[in-house]
Amino acid sequence: MYSKREVLIMRDKRYVIVNQTRFFTFITLIIAIASLILFTFMNMSGAYGSELETKYEEHLVAAGDSLWDIALKYAPEDYDIRRLIYEIKEHNDLGTSMIYEGERLLIPMIASND
Repeated sequence: MYSKREVLIMRDKRYVIVNQTRFFTFITLIIAIASLILFTFMNMSGAYGSELETKYEEHLVAAGDSLWDIALKYAPEDYDIRRLIYEIKEHNDLGTSMIYEGERLLIPMIASND
């Protein structure tokens, strides 16, 4: 165990800056690194947070139209019709494939891979 006097000496121990230039260089470096990390994290949302802007075309549902027919009309060649139907349903908040005459649907315009 430590005596009372040794405990008091340990409490009074102070750190002394031996080389001020080295100390301030170290502090400046730490602040620069912390600022760089903070700046990087603040700007990351733009890199991963947004998707490419998709263009949409409005389609007025006519009598007898189905999502399959509409998807066939707008899908590029060699594009999976089922995927386009899914995207139409997702964007227009359709729970089922039921659509009604007079309804307006936004159809995502898919770029072809030509």
